Amino acid sequence: MQSQFKTASIDSISQLYSTAKTDSSKVNIALSLSYNYALLNIDSAIKYANEAVELANSLNNKKLVLIAKYALAQALAERDIPASMKIYYEILELASKLDKRPLIASCFTQIGLLYLYTGSDEKYIYYLRKSKSIYNALGNLSAVSSSNAEIGGIYSTINRDSARYYLNLAAADSSASNSAFYQYYWGITESIDNPQKARGHFLKSLEISEKGNDLRGYSLASRWYCIFLQNQNQIDSAIVVAKAGLTAADKLGFLRGIVKNSEQLHKIYNGLGQTDSAYKFLSINFKAQDDLLGQDKIDQIQQAIIGEQQRAQKLQLEKEQLQSQIRLFGTGAVAFILLIFMLFFYRNQRKTRKSNELLLMQSEEINKKNSELQTSYENLKSTQSQLIQSEKMASLGELTAGIAHEIQNPLNFVNNFSEVNEELLGEMKDELDKGNINDAKAIANDAIENQQKIIHHGKRADAIVKGMLQHSRSSSSLKEPTDINALCDEYLRLSYHGLRAKDKSFNATMKTDFDNSIGNINIIPQDFGRVILNLLTNAFYAVQQKQKEAAGGLPTFERLATLYEPTVTITTKKEGDKVLISVSDNGNGIPQNIVDKIFQPFFTTKPTGQGTGLGLSLSYDIVTKGHGGELKVETKEARPDDPVGRGEGTVFIIQLPTT
Repeated sequence: MQSQFKTASIDSISQLYSTAKTDSSKVNIALSLSYNYALLNIDSAIKYANEAVELANSLNNKKLVLIAKYALAQALAERDIPASMKIYYEILELASKLDKRPLIASCFTQIGLLYLYTGSDEKYIYYLRKSKSIYNALGNLSAVSSSNAEIGGIYSTINRDSARYYLNLAAADSSASNSAFYQYYWGITESIDNPQKARGHFLKSLEISEKGNDLRGYSLASRWYCIFLQNQNQIDSAIVVAKAGLTAADKLGFLRGIVKNSEQLHKIYNGLGQTDSAYKFLSINFKAQDDLLGQDKIDQIQQAIIGEQQRAQKLQLEKEQLQSQIRLFGTGAVAFILLIFMLFFYRNQRKTRKSNELLLMQSEEINKKNSELQTSYENLKSTQSQLIQSEKMASLGELTAGIAHEIQNPLNFVNNFSEVNEELLGEMKDELDKGNINDAKAIANDAIENQQKIIHHGKRADAIVKGMLQHSRSSSSLKEPTDINALCDEYLRLSYHGLRAKDKSFNATMKTDFDNSIGNINIIPQDFGRVILNLLTNAFYAVQQKQKEAAGGLPTFERLATLYEPTVTITTKKEGDKVLISVSDNGNGIPQNIVDKIFQPFFTTKPTGQGTGLGLSLSYDIVTKGHGGELKVETKEARPDDPVGRGEGTVFIIQLPTT
């Protein structure tokens, strides 16, 4: 690592800090020192960030306090995740009151990273999308590109097509595309399909880290390059690279880097049968993991999350109390009007007694019929709820293939610690045979600690499964501002990969055309997500069926591929006070004699057992009744003499109000 230039720069800044004449100047210089030390020594970064916070508080400058706390939270992220998360939540609360949207977006990104450190990819992507939505609204293209790069990095080990999509989006900004992280994300993505290209990306990442004196980036890039070299059977080189990454992480005090590189070295030496070296790096790994995410840290993280949830619940309660007061006032006004009406009615009652007696008899008859209608309505409502729940479970099945990878992360921990326990128990048996009781007890303690970690990650897998089941439950029916473009993009990929999970031979082209001027609109995300998922699933099913039909009439699949390309397109467009969302396919289209029936309950064109007949019916109700919009269909049926289908297909158009 070439750290001489950086050290000289820090020395000159430190001299300015010691000679600064005002506290305001000292805050800015302390922040500069903290950010510089973040690449070289985390302890020093934390020290100067703390001093900046104290100085900013003494000046009673809210803006400086926010900036200083943000620097402290960043420095603590690699050392004390619970403390960092707590500070970010504090910043979010104050920044929301001051409407500091760039700072809010930055906090969302950093909170997402903390969730990533604890193994939650889903939460990481969730918070990245929230920050990206704000950056889009602010027109900060550089920050949007950085968010795309990070999302691509997550997908690099999950879905290489999605990873390439987001990494290519990130290339729009040179600062994002020339970072060390961007380069090794590409290396991970290309490591299977194009090893030579992947090697170039890994080396480029290490080069960028060295030039920038970035020990953190160097450590993480080394770990991934080590894995690549292992897969290429270049074991000696893999050991050298991982040791260099471990040295960089140790110098920085970067616990995640120590965990990742020591884990790789343990695996390599264990595979070579060099148990002494394997155990040495395993011990380093366990200690660093415990320092970073021991049980006490996990408990503190949960407390921080619970605290934030309680704060959000308190705000929601205050909002509900205000709404209750408004309703109470409205009820009082209605009661007053009713009182006036009753006085008027009483005055005229004596004159219309006979008429009232007749009306009373009619009223009793009406009440009887109303009671009968109410009973019928309740029975119908119960049946409808059951049918809706069935359709929700069907949509859950479509989503399962797209999110099942979330369970793999904790299962990897369970498998790894189980393998280590098997080795430890073998060693304990040998020590017992030799009569070394103390050594056997020490090994048993290690096995017990590993067992606790197995239980912890097993519970994590259980929690993920429970989270997936939430999709099948009733929504809150509360509308909230939602990035409709991000929602459409997410369900496009989930529905595609859900069908791919059932049919590996199926491929289709996905096209998007999103109007970035739309911003956020008020919808019920869970319900509206089901609408988008249903329309996209139908579209992919249509092009899949057409591909199968066309294949039967052509000599080879290669010939088919040149003639018919299954394509599904989703677009958004703002027109005045309306938002249009279109889902189109180039399938066979819908016959004109059944177009008027497709929104009717229980009507389906799919084979028996493959459709409930409720998807489009419920989608229509959600759009029209739940959101005050419109759902229309336009279709052109394929001609029998044209198996390729030029210009045919179906488009569903959703029209929503922007308010």
